[in-house]
Amino acid sequence: MSPRMVDLGQKAETQRFAEAEAVIQGAPEVLDALWAGQLPKGEARSAAQIAGILAAKRTPELLPMCHPIRLDSVEVELSRPPDLSPIHGEPQKGSIHIRARARTHDRTGVEMEALMAAAIAALTLYDWAKSYDPAMEITVRLVHKSGGKSGTWTRPEPFDTPSPRPSSSDTPLLTGVRAAVITCSDRASQGLYEDRSGALIRDWLQQQGAEVVASRLLPDEKETLVSELQRLVEAHHPDLILTTGGTGLGPRDCVPEATRAVIEREAPGITEWLRLRTARRQPLAALSRAVAGIRANTLIVNLPGSPRAVEEHLTELATLLPHAIEMVRGGAH
Repeated sequence: MSPRMVDLGQKAETQRFAEAEAVIQGAPEVLDALWAGQLPKGEARSAAQIAGILAAKRTPELLPMCHPIRLDSVEVELSRPPDLSPIHGEPQKGSIHIRARARTHDRTGVEMEALMAAAIAALTLYDWAKSYDPAMEITVRLVHKSGGKSGTWTRPEPFDTPSPRPSSSDTPLLTGVRAAVITCSDRASQGLYEDRSGALIRDWLQQQGAEVVASRLLPDEKETLVSELQRLVEAHHPDLILTTGGTGLGPRDCVPEATRAVIEREAPGITEWLRLRTARRQPLAALSRAVAGIRANTLIVNLPGSPRAVEEHLTELATLLPHAIEMVRGGAH
């Protein structure tokens, strides 16, 4: 089969992160001079960082089937650990370690951008010092990735590198957030249908670091939902309540009306954003009547009932929720 680009048209845009590592090894005295900027080409570390960032941005131009993506950020860090002691009569080796981190909100991952940044940063260092030690060796490898359908992956074997400083990707989006989940479905509440959407939301919240303080399964009854929303806010004081189901045009779909009866301030931009983003893949998403708003210090957001639609909405909500919850708590813009 001839080479071809993979079609990403049906994939969801998600928050994606990748971290790669490059290690350049060589004569300690040469790497010492390189690190100190004492070689003829001058200060190498800044040049390597800039080269790595530029390389990440041009990855699709260099790899034939790599999709262009919107990079949110690229970081390149260098460190100089202690030199390695001689082993079995081999000469002592020095090393410089490079960590490259890339982030995006797109349909495909940033592994190649992170690897490209690390590799080109290492090659820049090699170029600075090759006249003094052409035998230098470079190793490049992926360390960690997250986001997308395949989820999170971390290289299993231990590293001989210093621990990197914590990055924003290491902290789940909703750490410290108290959340509750309500499923509205006549069939599920009667035991005729499995509540997959509620379970999906609970799992996602926990993966994002939130504490799920309550989970309810209710029939499509407006007064029942109004009462339960009020009770959850007063009894548990959650930062966030996510409902699923009952947002469509059907005669029993009453969740938007119940939510409006409870909230004190509406946040229409949240559901407008969700409809806009998800309708690009599924035009029927435009039929949703979902509502979002605030009661006391609790943000309430309606999600659809379909598990697949819930997945897509959660992906888009990840962009908004951390800042929205911080604002509801009284944080600064």
